[in-house]
Amino acid sequence: MKKLILFLTIFLLTIISCNRDNSPDPNPNNDPAFSFNFGNSASRSFSGLILDTGGNPITNATVTIGTSATQTNSKGMFMLKNASVQENFAYIKVTKSGFADGTRTLVPTTGLNRVDIMMIPLIPVATIASGSTNTVSLPNGTQIKFDGAFQDANGAAYSGNVQVSLYHLKPSDNYFSELMPGSLLASASNGDPKYLESYGMINVDLKGSSGQKLNIANGHTAEVSMAIDPAQTTVPNTIPLWYFDEAKGYWKEEGSATKVGNKYVGNVAHFSWWNCDYPQNQCILKVKIQNSSGQPVSSVRVDLIPSSGFGRSGISDTNGDISGIIPAGQTLTMKVINECGNVLISNVIGPFVTNSVNNLPIITIPSTNILTITGTLKDCSNSNVTDGIVYLKKLGSASFFSVASYPVTNGSFTFNTLLCTNSQQFQLEGTDFGSMQVSGSITFIGTAPSTNVGIINTCTSTNEFITYQVDNGPVRNIITGITASYNAASNSMVIMTPQANPYFLFESGQITGVGNYTCNPNQTLIQYTNNSGNISGITSGTTVVAINQIGNVGGYIDATVNGTFTDTSGSHTITGTIHVIRDN
Repeated sequence: MKKLILFLTIFLLTIISCNRDNSPDPNPNNDPAFSFNFGNSASRSFSGLILDTGGNPITNATVTIGTSATQTNSKGMFMLKNASVQENFAYIKVTKSGFADGTRTLVPTTGLNRVDIMMIPLIPVATIASGSTNTVSLPNGTQIKFDGAFQDANGAAYSGNVQVSLYHLKPSDNYFSELMPGSLLASASNGDPKYLESYGMINVDLKGSSGQKLNIANGHTAEVSMAIDPAQTTVPNTIPLWYFDEAKGYWKEEGSATKVGNKYVGNVAHFSWWNCDYPQNQCILKVKIQNSSGQPVSSVRVDLIPSSGFGRSGISDTNGDISGIIPAGQTLTMKVINECGNVLISNVIGPFVTNSVNNLPIITIPSTNILTITGTLKDCSNSNVTDGIVYLKKLGSASFFSVASYPVTNGSFTFNTLLCTNSQQFQLEGTDFGSMQVSGSITFIGTAPSTNVGIINTCTSTNEFITYQVDNGPVRNIITGITASYNAASNSMVIMTPQANPYFLFESGQITGVGNYTCNPNQTLIQYTNNSGNISGITSGTTVVAINQIGNVGGYIDATVNGTFTDTSGSHTITGTIHVIRDN
């Protein structure tokens, strides 16, 4: 029992700490000094792809939007429906051990918003000693000069070795938009909202000898020398410095840098992301993409290129809509581009009024460039899947982000996507969250104007899952982020998922092997997401957890949950199935 109480204390403190350190601010407009129009509270849905810098999927990364969270699957994809955001601002944050936090800020649309993020691995480029001046450099000349004074996350002075991870992001990098944090929205020193034209960004991560997070000590600074991108031939002699506020989700002005040779040099007092940017007035632009029949076309890339600087892109949602923050007061070249790099439409737009919301006329893409994909997703008993999605990957694309997800309605799915050629190869995979089954990857040739992939059955089991239902509420399915352990010496078993929605925790100090165990909050604990979407716990009752199998590490733990119980809201029933891989 002492071990169990100690574990619960550590577990709860860990959850509280993680939420405090890693969760975005659900109310970024609580800063009265920033005059951006965030809009009213809104419920929006998101899906996306999370990759590393080599284009490999990052699995079991935690994706947080407002107060909602989920995990990426084995393909690095996620879907989070009905997250609480603001009409003109949604902040997405992705965390995974060994990587710098990945973030994205959107002007969310009412359809399924597309989010693509590339996470940067935290690979130390140097180890330096505290107490003395040290310079850490990259091959391109970017460097940081430290004066040797560091502190930990609690503000205590640190003495010892410091591991320095340093990453320089150039405006001309192919995946600039996917690698950069947030968006180019910023708060100037006077609180005015700005659109930033970047002249380069750096990310700096400092770790102590025990892996603890470090920063520059209060009252001290580091000298930053950031190499200027050779592709930027005209640059100002002085430029403001901006840091990314990881809680708020936008940039803040702090200091300036001066051009010295082919570098910008300035001093900073803390580290995460820093940016050399020229500020411009901003506004919001909304675009709708459709075919000649007036149907929305999703996953279409639209580039906006200012007269100076590099273009940035947006991706249409399932309603064909794109919204984003753009520079006001100047003309822009708008290009609709397919994934083979072919420009389908090119127009000059603007200028637009500062702090305004602008709607472009509907953009209609010629039908020869569009493929309509239809099909039916069924389970193993040939019934329509009612809670599922399909993933579509365009083969042969040079982009790492040529994957999109589409919802399934009562078994049916239909969507429009761009073609590079009249016949193109695709991969499609269906997922049934109700049965925890997948179809596996199905390759087909998409031929314009439409291709019906027919009936796809989801008859391949997922690796592990937890599914449960309280009373007549929704059936809750969890297939990623599950950890499970069993210690025979102490008779302890812990099965838990991330503190997201849905959430599930089973913990017991009396598991001696296969058998039935009645829930008792002092020995066998269950916590779960209740029908109100809040975390609750069983306080008393006759809920029985039947342990049917305890495999070796790497094998399966199988159990069922059945019975009645009482929690703080009253009496309930619960049924559930646990099929999870034993991690240790």
